[in-house]
Amino acid sequence: MDQGGGDLLWLALLGFMVVVLFLPQWLARRRQKRQKESLQIGDQVLTIGGFIGELTYLDLEQNVARLKLAEGVEVQIVPGAISGKRASQETSSRTPSDSLNATESGDGARSAAGDGR
Repeated sequence: MDQGGGDLLWLALLGFMVVVLFLPQWLARRRQKRQKESLQIGDQVLTIGGFIGELTYLDLEQNVARLKLAEGVEVQIVPGAISGKRASQETSSRTPSDSLNATESGDGARSAAGDGR
């Protein structure tokens, strides 16, 4: 009679391992598929290589996309290399110096020495 309980334990352990091993991959694949389907021409995207550009062409059946990196510079990539959408151009047009100036002029600015004493 003790053997029946042991078999159930092994079966439960096997089921748990399948969930732990395969569920994250399945969820990631699903998320990536939804992301690809939501891409539209004109979106600002980031590639896995670090390029940021505007999506100018997308053909998922042919597995081809084109990004405009700068005026007159367009590259062809596979859609799988797109890691995600970026914020609109208005928010991404801020330069690092804009952020630095905003921080320095703020009321809560502290000295480099620490707590502002």
